[in-house]
Amino acid sequence: MDTIKNASETIFKRLVWHTAKRDQAGIAEKLANEQEVHEIYGLGDAGLFDEFFCFLRELGIMKVLEQLAPRRHRKRQSPVPFSAVMLIYLMRIVAGLKFFYHTGPVLLQSQSLMRLVGFNGHQVKQGVNRRSLDRSSTDWEDKNNTGIRGPICPEFIASFIVAIANKTLDRVFNKIISILAANSFFPRKIHALLDASDLESTERCEGRGKVTKEKAPELRRRRGRIKKIRVTVFGFKIWVVWDPNSGLPIAMRFATIETHDVLLAREVIEQAITNLGEHAGIVSIAIDRGFMCGKLLWWLNSKGIIFYIPAKSNQNVYNDALSLVETGLRVTRERKRTTGHGKNREQVTDTWDVVGLEGLTSAGFYGELGSGSHENKKDFRPNPINAVVVLHDPYREKNPNVKTMVILTNGPVSKPLKVYDGYDPRSEIENSLFRESKQGWFIKRPPENSKAGFLVHAYLTILTMALTRAFRDWMIQQEELEDAGKDTGIRKFRQKVQQENSNKCIVFHYDRYAIFYLYEILILCGKTVWKPRGVPDKITRENILGKYGALLE
Repeated sequence: MDTIKNASETIFKRLVWHTAKRDQAGIAEKLANEQEVHEIYGLGDAGLFDEFFCFLRELGIMKVLEQLAPRRHRKRQSPVPFSAVMLIYLMRIVAGLKFFYHTGPVLLQSQSLMRLVGFNGHQVKQGVNRRSLDRSSTDWEDKNNTGIRGPICPEFIASFIVAIANKTLDRVFNKIISILAANSFFPRKIHALLDASDLESTERCEGRGKVTKEKAPELRRRRGRIKKIRVTVFGFKIWVVWDPNSGLPIAMRFATIETHDVLLAREVIEQAITNLGEHAGIVSIAIDRGFMCGKLLWWLNSKGIIFYIPAKSNQNVYNDALSLVETGLRVTRERKRTTGHGKNREQVTDTWDVVGLEGLTSAGFYGELGSGSHENKKDFRPNPINAVVVLHDPYREKNPNVKTMVILTNGPVSKPLKVYDGYDPRSEIENSLFRESKQGWFIKRPPENSKAGFLVHAYLTILTMALTRAFRDWMIQQEELEDAGKDTGIRKFRQKVQQENSNKCIVFHYDRYAIFYLYEILILCGKTVWKPRGVPDKITRENILGKYGALLE
């Protein structure tokens, strides 16, 4: 009998892989009417992920994420659903775990977090199998052992994550961006930014690229010496079209590090246009001089997109613009701002001095054919292009030896400062997206040192950054937070969520769970609590049941 009973329990534990569902009213009623509590845990990071998963389900994003299944030969090796593995990996990214092996002690051994993705208490403590354990060891069969192993090991998660097909990953990424666009997370008119960023790896990384380029020596004190050195770097590169207004990516591409910026520029912009659909449109785009390509600029012009790009100093159009400064429309602007604090507080005046030039014909590369020998033909007629010469700006005050910047554009230059302001935010994508993804989100720490590991980790990191940003906006709308509209950054946001949930707990009852304040638990269990936070001086059990819509007896 015991053998049959144990076999039945084993089958149940291995086949029941339900994601826990929230049932606030049902569990509140059970606490009020019964004497037993199934399981209860302190609510820490579980509060964040509970609301985050609710947001993903509300917008239908969770169903799209479930399509990220690994290749078939990997999928057949384990009964664990990939949806649970996927949610754990998203937890790892949101939690900001620098090293992948931190997933074990921080996430996999947390009973409240593992219950949210569908594992029961026995699986969290014992694991779903004996993988990674010594067969001769009996430590985990000891009933007196209070250690927690976790349902699965980090290596198991890594093997599943890197098995996601490239096309599937790209399709899911684009679908989720389309859902965000359909739910008005983007403005109707987007002034987009495009840039590429290197993800350096080690030389031993499988499938990595290699490129030799000039870099400034990493020395704090060069004593005026700025001579660059040539170094060989290994790794990969990502392209991202980004909206600085909403702080959300619109499209993304991935390749090895030696791939030139121009090669995937048009492809990623086309994908961005497709992802936005009819819900939003790109009206302008600011790009760096590394994307200088006549064909690309002419294609943007044909799509009705205004581009802003600085000319290279060795181009004819650059020297032509400088020689025509006296004939252009010159505009200056001054703005006062306060710097320092206390006794060191003072007002400074920033000055801008720009000149707009129309119809320059020295950019022969600007056309459908780009640059080439056809520019030397007698019947060649270059397409006119506009330019804005930046004679002075706040950046030049601190860098007097920098070369004069000439911004090329297909838009009007009757208001040259508008062109300058259109290109000026381009640096935001480096600081707000790429630098934050590397320093705060650890995008260069994949689960596996291979091309597949970097690919999936880069896509999921950028996607998770977008989802958490949209989630914060969604929470502001839903809960009317005190700091509505203020972006505090992911680090401060994590601290705030932990502080807000410090007096909450999560209660599990099989495949259901509910989140209560601590005083609500005591009142539902028959105790009297005076002056609980945020409620009148006295609150009854009936008040709490009515609050969550439970049936009153």
